[in-house]
Amino acid sequence: MKGFFITGTDTEIGKTLTTGLLAKYFIEEGIDVFPYKPVQSGAIRKDDRLVASDTEFYENVTNRHFGNEANTYVLETPSSPHLAARIDGVSIKLEPIVEQVKNLRNAHELLLVEGAGGLIVPLNEEATILDLINEVSLPVILVARAGLGTINHTVLSVMALKQRNIHIAGIVLNQTSPDELEEIERDNKRMIEKLTGVSVIGLIPYMSQDALAEVNVKELFSNWKMDVLKEDVQSESATANR
Repeated sequence: MKGFFITGTDTEIGKTLTTGLLAKYFIEEGIDVFPYKPVQSGAIRKDDRLVASDTEFYENVTNRHFGNEANTYVLETPSSPHLAARIDGVSIKLEPIVEQVKNLRNAHELLLVEGAGGLIVPLNEEATILDLINEVSLPVILVARAGLGTINHTVLSVMALKQRNIHIAGIVLNQTSPDELEEIERDNKRMIEKLTGVSVIGLIPYMSQDALAEVNVKELFSNWKMDVLKEDVQSESATANR
């Protein structure tokens, strides 16, 4: 019945990485967690079927199989969802996604929903990821770049979420490059928290594929403000039980 919506300040910012690692962490904590990617564009064709690469990542990281319930729209064209859907001859509607979120929240202890791109990415000619977040009513984990240029993108994303009165559970900073200066990253965190009033709950260090395969999530998240996320889970559970 509980969950988070993982969105980002941009595409290729670390949403899938964050979702997969959080899923692995909560599974190791003994929680029945389900990662859901409602719209996947750029899917890979294998054995005459489309495979959602983000869901495949979740499965590889957690060593779990999530099946067809993990996606509602799987699109082959590698572009913004609205364009991929048009090219692939599909019509994306919010209603089936909202219904699936409801079903998965009822079936699992914790649901992690991953968006596509940033907040204003269009799903169709009328609705964006921000509209979808508003509809599913889940607290948001915002993933942002740790290095240079992140302050502007992150603050604007927080402003957009706050304008809709969407609760932000916290911000995750992801090291997308191994070459960023620590001083810049430290100051980015400080300024983002000062300008937004939202906690940066953790940092994901830059990891090679080999390092990712061997990552110890308990060690990784030991320096995170996991209590902030757990408070949201507990408060949401209390609200649902009233």
